[in-house]
Amino acid sequence: MNKFKYIIMLLIFLAMPFNTFAVGNLTEDEISLIAVVTMAESNDEPELGRRLVIDTILNRCDSDKFPNTISEVIYQKGQFACISDGRVKGFSPTDEIKNLIKEEIENRKNTEVVFFRTKRYSKWGTALFKVGRHFFSKIK
Repeated sequence: MNKFKYIIMLLIFLAMPFNTFAVGNLTEDEISLIAVVTMAESNDEPELGRRLVIDTILNRCDSDKFPNTISEVIYQKGQFACISDGRVKGFSPTDEIKNLIKEEIENRKNTEVVFFRTKRYSKWGTALFKVGRHFFSKIK
């Protein structure tokens, strides 16, 4: 590849928006995994709360502080209570939540959230805001 083409490709890459995922780049299994985790963690939350849980997973994949695949982020030890306590097994992905995931992949509501929990903000992050019963934080 000549130098000119390489520079053009690099400039195009650098101009890409933060959310590097494209719906076509995630498998149906990955979307379903995000869906059941989101449902287990935030099924009784408002839509914004569910979107922010989705964003947490996607933002972690984009961060160099976390694993970079959906599966590794979700199954990282101690990160999602619904995985640890088995709640996730009680959910099946719905079209509604899959559509929210696809919308967030294309246009995230928040590119900073990487932690959420109930009762208080995470000690590992910097507090951002509370939505429903979840406290959302970003990397310190």
